[in-house]
Amino acid sequence: MDPRLQPLLGTVPAWLEEGGPEDDVVVASRVRLARNLADTPFPAQMQIGPASDLVRRVIEALPEVLPGATQIDPAALAAADGEFLVERSLASHDLLHAGRATLVCFEARGLYGLMVNEEDHFRIQAYAPGLDLITATRRAQRLERRLRTRFPFAAHDRYGFLTSCPTNTGTGMRASLLMHLPALSRAKAPMHRALQTARGTYLAVRGVHGEGSRALGRLFQISNQRTLGTSSSAQAQAVTDFGCEVAKYERQTREQFQNDAAARAELLADVAKAHARLCEAPTLTTAEALEALSTLRLAALAGLSEEVGHAYDARALLQQMFQLQPGHLQARLGREMPPGDRDRTRAEILRAALDLAV
Repeated sequence: MDPRLQPLLGTVPAWLEEGGPEDDVVVASRVRLARNLADTPFPAQMQIGPASDLVRRVIEALPEVLPGATQIDPAALAAADGEFLVERSLASHDLLHAGRATLVCFEARGLYGLMVNEEDHFRIQAYAPGLDLITATRRAQRLERRLRTRFPFAAHDRYGFLTSCPTNTGTGMRASLLMHLPALSRAKAPMHRALQTARGTYLAVRGVHGEGSRALGRLFQISNQRTLGTSSSAQAQAVTDFGCEVAKYERQTREQFQNDAAARAELLADVAKAHARLCEAPTLTTAEALEALSTLRLAALAGLSEEVGHAYDARALLQQMFQLQPGHLQARLGREMPPGDRDRTRAEILRAALDLAV
């Protein structure tokens, strides 16, 4: 593993810590700002020299822009290390495979990050635990102001910030919530209605790692789609309001497991199967492990620990859902592994760790 990533391995990112608003449902809040240099081709059209020059200039500015930040050339990373950064929400697959000079920068706790020469010249990222887009927005804007003192941004008097993808033009902001929705996912009709409502109000619903990813472990990312014609605060508020509503529906659905004997019996049966799989399965894929851990976390949050016979720790289970993904698993063991070996090792680690989560 790249030694610069070692400090991250033994820590939980700050956005995954306990104590954020609505954190039984909303795992984390993220605000991403897309910005580009004025009078400069977008990254996909940049020549080798200018792309490399921008990376050099950012490195020179980092002590002022993001003091103490770790800086890494994604092209120099092993595949497993790159996947680890994606799972920590510090890099994107587009950045890892950009085919041009790029840079990823982040501070140790994972609350601030910067990607250089991804789809846009700058992708500023900031996080907060739970449902707290206000704090995440302030952090992102603080980093953006520092960058602006060194780099002039491309903007239009009418359209706002100019971006590589037209759907980001305007505020250039994506405000997103990472939500764990195991109860709604079991009640398919309410979940379907929630997704329809999101899409009807210009919100996007994606998997755990954003665009193109799957909703592994019943983890969903909800973000604004509209960046033009309204302010960044209005866009963040729309995501916040929807997140609050979904969190309310998730809790209401959980209560059904207390009041509906048939629903409770079905969940208890699934919990027993999930626990047995984690304890006994010789191999576990990422999807299988996250699905089982998600079911156990639902039992803990629904107050069924006594009936299940195990006092599951909802926060520990959530953290395991991230720590057992492929990048984290290989980083933990210090070597790249084929999928079959990863699945066997994941099952072994979960069996050994289960006592910590029950």
